[in-house]
Amino acid sequence: MDTISLNDIEAKSMANLIKSNRELLDADIFIDLMDRYSWVFEKRMAKFGVKRYEAQHHADVTFPIVSAASICAKCKREENVRAIKEKIGIDFGSGYPSDPKTRKILREMPKRLMPYVRTKWKTLDTVKQRKIGDF
Repeated sequence: MDTISLNDIEAKSMANLIKSNRELLDADIFIDLMDRYSWVFEKRMAKFGVKRYEAQHHADVTFPIVSAASICAKCKREENVRAIKEKIGIDFGSGYPSDPKTRKILREMPKRLMPYVRTKWKTLDTVKQRKIGDF
């Protein structure tokens, strides 16, 4: 994230997926809008060579296929979190900012966890600035 934003990373991944699958080039593509403004997302996707799609906030409510994709992504994330925990031998909870176990481990920041933590993460900055009793 030193050279590219998280939203650009996600948009680039979506664009690469769309461009690498010929079937998707002619399909209806629905995306849950990650940027605050649609015009920002349009510019972002155009930069990565994709202009044909439907993107809106809360697309998972409007389009069942987006709901299904969201569930699949959540399951894959959980699978990856489990694998990381097993590999490094640390139970850091869910990995979400609201999880007290995650926040506690972030305060300690063991070296073997560092490769898996976004260094440009507001939660990490907040945890570093506060004392343990502040949560």
